[in-house]
Amino acid sequence: MGGHDEFDAFFRADFPALVAFLCKAGFEVETARDVAAEAMLHALEAWPTAEDPRAWVRRVAGRLLDAAGDARADWSLAGDPRDDEELAGLVEQHAGLIDLLAALPGKQRMVLAWSLDGFTPAQIAEALRIAPATVRSTLRHVRERLRRLRAAQPGDQRDRER
Repeated sequence: MGGHDEFDAFFRADFPALVAFLCKAGFEVETARDVAAEAMLHALEAWPTAEDPRAWVRRVAGRLLDAAGDARADWSLAGDPRDDEELAGLVEQHAGLIDLLAALPGKQRMVLAWSLDGFTPAQIAEALRIAPATVRSTLRHVRERLRRLRAAQPGDQRDRER
């Protein structure tokens, strides 16, 4: 990877998507913003050596959330107001999905969030340090569970047929 200009471009492109990823994984927007910003700070420090920065910041964010009981530095991210608008748009776009995901257990939610961000089962397995077969099985269980949840929602196809 290259220098700070490349990191700045990566940050601008991926920060809102990282926050949306964390929201899809079941975290509140403010927590997601804080953890995403902290993961990006770590990415800046590791920028010359980090491979696959999109996956790298998601792994770091997961570790930060796992260690949430530890004291974290108190800092805030002063961002461009357009970033907030873009973030709000992404979260709004996924609001229904986020509600459905909230009904999933944590492991299933995290695997699905990675998948929705475009990572393959092999990439997810490597990032989460689990077997690829476990990822595929988890995604299959998620699809089945989401089908059941959607079917149970008021206003589904069966309600309209009655």
